[in-house]
Amino acid sequence: MRWIERLNDLLGGAVAWFYMLSVPVIAYEVLMRYILNSPTSWSFDLTILLCAVGYLLSGGAVTKAEAHIAVTSLQDVAPLRVKRAMKLFGHLVGIFAMAGLVAASWKSGLRAVTIGERTGGAWDAPTPAIIKPLITVAAILVLLQLLILVARELTGSGAAAPAGKGTPGEGGP
Repeated sequence: MRWIERLNDLLGGAVAWFYMLSVPVIAYEVLMRYILNSPTSWSFDLTILLCAVGYLLSGGAVTKAEAHIAVTSLQDVAPLRVKRAMKLFGHLVGIFAMAGLVAASWKSGLRAVTIGERTGGAWDAPTPAIIKPLITVAAILVLLQLLILVARELTGSGAAAPAGKGTPGEGGP
């Protein structure tokens, strides 16, 4: 269990930098396109690749931290037992969703890698051959993390929030 969480944390921290890498790529494209009137053929594809990989591989870390965007107005006013049931229900829905995503995406990912699928644009980057299998990998990582969270909920140990984090009223700042 811990190695999945460590892997998710490691990947989440590493790919967070991909967004920062996309900023100079976009700035360069803006400079080239609008100031020098000489657009690049590669910046759009590279930006899509960096942001897609960042988004996909950060999912496990976000799930571990239980930091997904959520509407918690009902959960905030519910008694502790109902909060836990709602949380468990949400995790179970997530498990079914991720299992469905794995089932739906693995053939496409395998095919993209096998044929060396490319974008077909001017740069003709292998972006689909990278992103499509990563959809399956990311879904598996989130699925495993959700299973860990469910196990913790069922054993009563609760989810381990990262050091220094937590929700107000639940032992955090």
